[in-house]
Amino acid sequence: MDAIIIEGLKVETVVGCFDWERQIIQPLMLDLMINTDLEQASNSDVLADTLNYAEICEVSAKVIQDAQPELIEHAAKLVLNTLFTTFDAIESIMITIRKPAIIAQANSVGIRLERHRKDFRPRTGE
Repeated sequence: MDAIIIEGLKVETVVGCFDWERQIIQPLMLDLMINTDLEQASNSDVLADTLNYAEICEVSAKVIQDAQPELIEHAAKLVLNTLFTTFDAIESIMITIRKPAIIAQANSVGIRLERHRKDFRPRTGE
């Protein structure tokens, strides 16, 4: 399967469980591996035949910034749901979200989720 890879997408947002975290803006770093068929785009050299990377980044950042989640696990789920809903050509997504410099002894802490379209069930009534 072909993949679009976005590494180190920086999203500035309110994120965290503690009161002090809800008062500041912190960076999150996102890595996305989006599996999709790139055959047509590789032949045509036309943007309309692929997923727009800039739009993927914009949509991913906006959903996190709007939600201001407590957990990065929830932030990842929001991004997954939004990308599957917005882009029909996505077959699967692996997302890694890191929260840098939140623990003094570590460069970052983070999570990784992987989901496939066949398992995606959009919520109705939203």
